[in-house]
Amino acid sequence: MVKDKAANKTGRIEIVNVSKNFINQYGEIVPTVANVSLDIQPGEFVCLMGPSGCGKTTLLRTIAGLLQPSSGEIFLDGKKITGPGPERGLVFQDPELFQWMDIEHNVAFGLKARKIYQERKEDVQKYIDLVGLRGFEKAYPHHLSGGMKQRAAFARALINQPKVLLLDEPFGALDAFTRTALQERLLEIWREFGMTIVMVTHDIEEAVFLGTKIVVMSQRPTTVKQVLDDDLPRPRDRNSLEFVEMRKKILSVLDFDIFAISNQVGGEPC
Repeated sequence: MVKDKAANKTGRIEIVNVSKNFINQYGEIVPTVANVSLDIQPGEFVCLMGPSGCGKTTLLRTIAGLLQPSSGEIFLDGKKITGPGPERGLVFQDPELFQWMDIEHNVAFGLKARKIYQERKEDVQKYIDLVGLRGFEKAYPHHLSGGMKQRAAFARALINQPKVLLLDEPFGALDAFTRTALQERLLEIWREFGMTIVMVTHDIEEAVFLGTKIVVMSQRPTTVKQVLDDDLPRPRDRNSLEFVEMRKKILSVLDFDIFAISNQVGGEPC
């Protein structure tokens, strides 16, 4: 049954004055994220954009609870995030599947780790079907294409039924055809489950096609340069005048920063 995204009341992310510093190989403090505040509403699809190395992935990892802010706080539905949790699914550019497990066991891993596999084991096949991998349950990751591996990574994250799906350039290493197909599938999943999605991407067209809101970040230490509402009607035509104008608007905010390389030494590279 397709869920009404507007009816989803969970998955609000509040980022309050978050900063994150790292120590480089010389023992120097390297500011990476600087006083970022964002209020992401339930069911939004937010794309984070900015120059390579500016701190987008660092911010995403703090939302995931994999990193702790140096200062500031992050809340999910009013509860402070202090570590990883199943209510936040995470998919990286590298699918990071367990190479010694077949796809069925990779997808089931989260259920087993949470000790709820027995009552939900039938869901494993459902989520494999959801991402279009029926027939590959017993295949190992090295037997699959890049796109199929990424589908498996999505199934593994989604089976935990997260309130928030965090994506770190999940399609960045794929060919154009596969990337376009998976973007369409992601939209279908988002519409069906109504979850909040936060996605790091360097692809402006991808951001315009997928997002409801686009957050443009500055050079490192990253701050929020501008938040753009992407309210183009769906389905979106990548060749429409409105789509092209939205791309131009993002480029003007980026001011070609997306092609710049930070000259700071050390610290978190993303």
